[in-house]
Order: sequence, then C-alpha cells, then structure tokens
Amino acid sequence: MNWFRSKPTQQKYVEAAITVASNLYLHTIPAADDPRARLEFSLPDSRYRYLLFCLSTVLSAALAYDEKKDIQPETITNESLDFLRLFATEHANEYFDDPNDAHNFIRRTNEYFGEFLRQWSLWPELEKAGKNKQVNDLICIMLRTTESDLPAEASDMRRLSELALEIDCRLPTMRGALIELAKRG
Repeated sequence: MNWFRSKPTQQKYVEAAITVASNLYLHTIPAADDPRARLEFSLPDSRYRYLLFCLSTVLSAALAYDEKKDIQPETITNESLDFLRLFATEHANEYFDDPNDAHNFIRRTNEYFGEFLRQWSLWPELEKAGKNKQVNDLICIMLRTTESDLPAEASDMRRLSELALEIDCRLPTMRGALIELAKRG
C-alpha cells in the first residue's frame, strides 16, 4: 500500500545525503581499514576537501538518477553545505591541520564544492557513452585535488584508480541509500 506513503521532505533528503556522504568519507579516508583507501592527504584542509568531494559524489548520484525530480537540487545542496560548514567549524581539529585557521578554508566551501560539481557534470554523458576509463580518470583527478594542489601524475592515477572504480560502481547504491534513509525519516 505504497500510495498512502507521503514523499520525504527536502529536509529528510538533506539528512540522508549527509549520512551517506559521511559513510563514504569514513569508509574511504586513509585511517579506514579499507586497503583501497590510498589517499595521501598533504594539504592543511585535505580532509575537509575530501568531505566536500564525498558530498558532491552523493548529490551528483542522487540528482542524476532522480527521474521523478523529487529532490530539489538547490535546497539539498545549500542545506547540506550549511550543515558541513557548521560541523567543520565545531570540529575543526578533525578536518584541518590548524584548527585556528579553519575559517579561511571553510569560506572556500562553495569554490571547492562548485569545482567538484562542475567535474561531476561530465560524468553522466561519459557513463552513457560507456567511457569507463574516462569516468575513472575523472574521479581520480577529483580525488587528487583533495590531496594536493599539484596536477595528477600517472602514478597518482594508478594509486587512486581502485578507489575511483569503487566509487563509480557505488553511485547507484548511494542514491538508493539516500532515498531509503529519507523515506524512513
């Protein structure tokens, strides 16, 4: 009797997006037990950039597969970013090498996130065209930007390839998890 269920609120989608992005982050950061987590964070805000990458990944998957247009892109993006800014401010020691300098990095949130979304916007067409290597390279390049401001080299692409493939393969699952969590709320 699914017809009696109401659609999740946009706030439930935001909460679900944060949960799924946090799970991706926690299971793939260098401290995770996953041997594929071969990230080499060298920037003072690498962990925060990676958290933003994880959120952009989840939102890109959720919106790309949202055929019914149930999720409002602007609402889920803005509210998710507001939450991450506040959370990173309150837990600056977890995301920044120098917690006292956190505000300088947090104010760049839209810049970092916007760049990830710009890159993710290439993904659906590459996916439809079956260009798996280009998809993997795209994700590797995004992962590299969380580690360093230097361009990705061939060794970085090889090192990050397995994690990139895992993320690519999990995109539909991430969307499914977001929808399920939003419905439960």
